[in-house]
Amino acid sequence: MNFKTTIVLLVALLAVGVIFFFSNHGSTEQPQPASQTVPGQGEKLVDLESNQVTGISITDADGNRTSVRQEGVAWKMTDPVAAPAVDWQTQDLIRTICDLRSQGKPDSTPSDAGLDKPMYTVDLIGSDGKSTRLTIGNKTGAGDVMYAQINGGDVNLIDSSLAKTLKTAGDDLRDKHLITGQASDYKQIRITSPTQTLTLQKQGDRWLITSPSQIPGDSDAISSFISSIIGTEATEFVKSDSDELPYARFDHPTLQIWLSTDAPTTQPTADAATQPSGGVTLTIGAPDSLAKDHYFAETSDGLIAKIARTSLDDLTKSPLDLRDRDVLSVTPADVTRISSVKSAYPPLSSTQSTQPSAIAANTRPMSTHAVVLSRRPKTAPVFGPSLAASQPTTAPATQATKSAWMFTIPPEPDSAVDDSKVDTLLSKFSPLHADKYLEQAPVEAVDVRFIVTVETTSMNKYHIEIVKPAGGQSDYAICNGLIFEIPTAMVDALDTDFHKTP
Repeated sequence: MNFKTTIVLLVALLAVGVIFFFSNHGSTEQPQPASQTVPGQGEKLVDLESNQVTGISITDADGNRTSVRQEGVAWKMTDPVAAPAVDWQTQDLIRTICDLRSQGKPDSTPSDAGLDKPMYTVDLIGSDGKSTRLTIGNKTGAGDVMYAQINGGDVNLIDSSLAKTLKTAGDDLRDKHLITGQASDYKQIRITSPTQTLTLQKQGDRWLITSPSQIPGDSDAISSFISSIIGTEATEFVKSDSDELPYARFDHPTLQIWLSTDAPTTQPTADAATQPSGGVTLTIGAPDSLAKDHYFAETSDGLIAKIARTSLDDLTKSPLDLRDRDVLSVTPADVTRISSVKSAYPPLSSTQSTQPSAIAANTRPMSTHAVVLSRRPKTAPVFGPSLAASQPTTAPATQATKSAWMFTIPPEPDSAVDDSKVDTLLSKFSPLHADKYLEQAPVEAVDVRFIVTVETTSMNKYHIEIVKPAGGQSDYAICNGLIFEIPTAMVDALDTDFHKTP
């Protein structure tokens, strides 16, 4: 081999090396399509991700169609009616269809596969406007699988549970709420029943009941009530041509609720004669059967449905249900005197327990104990030179140890009162809060009864009767003509020894 030949061979070898290097390192690798299979699972059938879908239509074998489209961030039903859709259920159904995987492929398509006259036809609309069609046929003779095709392509077997989901999609995807909106947006309410009309207005941040009489409303209770109205759902929707409608009795409603987001334009009035305009109205008609488990309901925009009896119970309110729960409020520092007369009854005998409660209460002996506490007068200031220096250093400092309160009845001016117990009791009147208002006092026999009087620096006197029933029912109080349940802690604060323990 001569020198010239060696040079040629070296050049050729170098060229091969350069080609090999650039073929493995110098070129950009092209991304490979994602695998449509997952270990242990079949091929993914729908070439769409759920977040790429903006619409879905489901048509059954009888031609009934359910269609939902995305509008902004919300989903709206367009077929069979125009109505709001349940966002999460719509997205969940779309995700289920997009994640469908093959359960296998038949060797040949049998004549009874049902794909020529499908049980369901599902059309998915992508964000690019293109449509993907899923055709679902019959179940196979063995296993929980059914025949399906994507865009008329290969026949695959899929989980037959999808058919159950599609069968109820029309009802499941439709939003069942009859009234929409945020509870905090509403500022006027009118509740009309055959026996009363109850109206409420929001004045600033506070609610006022304006009829049947003007009383303060309880903001928490009213907000909860509005949430119940908004939360009322249809158990089923009724078509406008249904033969059931003559029995709905919307002209003689069981209950009618009107809501408005508009602020009251006039001062609160107890006049309930004028029917308000605007807003939204929910009318509850008659029960749909003698069982009275469901009632017909109609909204002001013509939507007709049925609601459960339990929903009606949540909507039926009286003025006491929505009244401000703070019966009175006394500033503890303003109280100058508090008296309590306790009447205690012995336990009911076996004979008395079988008698009417009122009779049993009247035939039982009673013990009475009275306690009156007065705020101790403040020591008058001493004018002139201080005598502190001339006083013996061993003099008892009784004034410094005296409590802020003293016993007036029984008269024990020098007895020490446990001020902390008095403070605990006074805190129960700041405010005196009702757990629940009652239409009338319970008729049960009484275990303990307290008659309490609270006097203040402004010469006001508040009288409260507090009762602990003998049968274990909730404690209750009577004040300002109102009867209401109270926490047990109120009785505990009264039924105590106010003497200070040495």
